[in-house]
Amino acid sequence: MRFTLGLILLLWGVAGYSLAAPALWSAIKDDQQLWLFGSIHLADESISPLPNSLQARLTHSKHLYVEVDPSRLTPDVLAPYLTLPKQQTWQSRLGEPLAAELKQQLDKLHLAHLSALPPWFAAMQLSQANAQRLGFSSDKGVDMQLLRLAQQQGITITGLEPPTLVFELLSSLAERQLEQDFVRHTLAEQAQLAEQLTLLLSTWQAGDEQALLALLQDEQSPDMTTFIEQELLLARNQLWLEKLAHQAPSSALIVVGALHLYGEHGLLQLLRNAGYQVNKAGS
Repeated sequence: MRFTLGLILLLWGVAGYSLAAPALWSAIKDDQQLWLFGSIHLADESISPLPNSLQARLTHSKHLYVEVDPSRLTPDVLAPYLTLPKQQTWQSRLGEPLAAELKQQLDKLHLAHLSALPPWFAAMQLSQANAQRLGFSSDKGVDMQLLRLAQQQGITITGLEPPTLVFELLSSLAERQLEQDFVRHTLAEQAQLAEQLTLLLSTWQAGDEQALLALLQDEQSPDMTTFIEQELLLARNQLWLEKLAHQAPSSALIVVGALHLYGEHGLLQLLRNAGYQVNKAGS
């Protein structure tokens, strides 16, 4: 089964079902206590309310760290990355057949207005719209639920990266000659989106580190795999670790996409390398 960058971003970086299995992680260094939870960013009603253990970690933390502070994601900030240069068209960037197929699928969902935006963004919006038709919404996701709870409790909310970073990376797909591949595979996955969401969510729910990492490798081209691993995961993980080291919160809950936690360059290993004692909560 094919898992594209678009679907990975939609789930890990922007599910439904029980939160019984995904683990909380503890990272301790000197007097500093960090808690980490690997999230996915779309959900249905079945994960509300969040588990008591996760809510308790938030209540006893002075900071909530998320990938991006959503209050900073304003249209003016994002406009430079969502503007299609005047001299470019979907046909010039994708070729006529692929551009026509993308437009056709968008028209079916009454999203024709997206034709004025870069193809990669229009393709992502297509996936999100179809996910919403299946009952998934970012508003119901783990991140947004925790953000609302943190606001109610007066807990400091901090974004680990600038709000434009991922948009900057995705807007580079065309110059990296990856945009056609991204759009082509995003279109192909729409017919099996329900099945793919179910598999991805069940893998996340099981907390299976190796299976999650395997999904990253499944059916990706070598160049796309390098882009995901080096730019979207490793470089951002290192940036986040630098921010945490600079701010040095005494206690914090860190909630980021699950794929950011695991593997040789995941946050858990990077924290170990930085001298933290890292364990699953309660272990």
